[in-house]
Amino acid sequence: MKKLSAVLVLTVFLSGCGPSGGSDSPANSVKDFVAALKEQNPGKAWNFLSKGSQKMYNDIAKNRNQSGKEYFEKSVSNVSSLGMMGMDFEVVEENKEGDKATIVIKSKDQSTSELYSVKEDGVWKLDYARTIEESMKKVE
Repeated sequence: MKKLSAVLVLTVFLSGCGPSGGSDSPANSVKDFVAALKEQNPGKAWNFLSKGSQKMYNDIAKNRNQSGKEYFEKSVSNVSSLGMMGMDFEVVEENKEGDKATIVIKSKDQSTSELYSVKEDGVWKLDYARTIEESMKKVE
């Protein structure tokens, strides 16, 4: 019983170490984010968002008396709300420039979309705020 308790304590301690989310590559920051949402785990997906993206949700949520994380979790409860990221896609290109990267994904219907990722604290995170900002520029 003592050994089991020690293993549980060690497991809890080790799971608390290291970065709270993030991926080993820009492409995986997108894939891991989407995988967490498909698992219906928006709290996990939140950890794959860049600090700037989390700030964007915090700013939006202020007017709703929610935390940014609460607002995010409610707004992405349906993966299809993410456009192409909610569909089956493949990463067809990844361009890194220092701590920033552009990822191009392609859906089954051959549509493509650019997404962005940033390296923070040694791991890659989805820069969803920049992705939204860049897509809005195309609409203008």
